[in-house]
Amino acid sequence: MNAIVSVRGLSKWYGKVIGLNNFNIDIGKGITGIVGPNGSGKSTFFKLLTGNIKANTGHLSVFGEDPWRNPAQLMRIGFCPDYDFLPGELTGREYLRFVGGIHAMSGNALATRADEVLGIVNMKEAADRRMGGYSKGMRQRLKIAGCLLHNPPLLLLDEPLTGTDPVARKDLIDLILRLHQDHGHDIIVSSHVLHEVERLTRNIAIIYKGRAVATGDLTEIRMLMSGHPHNIIIEGQNLNALVKLLIDQRYTVSVEMSKSREGLKVQVDDPEQFFDSLPRLIKESGCELQTVHSLDDNLESVFKYLVG
Repeated sequence: MNAIVSVRGLSKWYGKVIGLNNFNIDIGKGITGIVGPNGSGKSTFFKLLTGNIKANTGHLSVFGEDPWRNPAQLMRIGFCPDYDFLPGELTGREYLRFVGGIHAMSGNALATRADEVLGIVNMKEAADRRMGGYSKGMRQRLKIAGCLLHNPPLLLLDEPLTGTDPVARKDLIDLILRLHQDHGHDIIVSSHVLHEVERLTRNIAIIYKGRAVATGDLTEIRMLMSGHPHNIIIEGQNLNALVKLLIDQRYTVSVEMSKSREGLKVQVDDPEQFFDSLPRLIKESGCELQTVHSLDDNLESVFKYLVG
């Protein structure tokens, strides 16, 4: 993988408080989710990526360069912080003009680009209203418009879904997906709402107490949990023979049949071996399967186990 972000042995502390502790990660192209509880080190990581703070020890590079005291690097990064900083007395368009000035943009080029990003985030109709009257979702979309303005290849979105209602969250998730798929931005997005990150990407890093406790594809991380029984639901017809075959498998921990006898809950300690052998067991048992799905192949269960 050609890493956009590479981190080795990175530590940052604030007096006696540790922000990151011997942190290691590589982040490539696409959308990467940084997940963990509040205070786990996510915002510290973003501040280091943007060069706002300096690490105490370790190595950090973004596009092959150290972001500390490297203002030119900021032209390649768009940062949307987790806090609400938009001045209520300005309109959305006035705010974008201010942000454009910071990036040395002006005149027709700035006006054209401002209209473009307002369209991308679906804020054209509200652009000339004062931001004090914006909803939380509208404010989040305008913050994202600001970090898009100079068209950076990398976007850092720190807790962009926090405090929004379900409709606004769906709109923001759809927007973030479009920013990568349609506009080509690579994105690092942080959240403590684990199932929402799962809707954005399966490429994640789980942070706990300043350490990356697991990184990679969600399914690969789930495979690390070999000591944790994997719960699988099977639904179909004529499942009795399948139950008998499953009980005899070495990877099976337990099998529980529903009262309707049309469903099974199977616990296994080797999910990869289970899924590899399942087609053969279905054929031998003569059952008719309708659905097979895992109860554990999601961020919530992975997180709870890894930080146990």
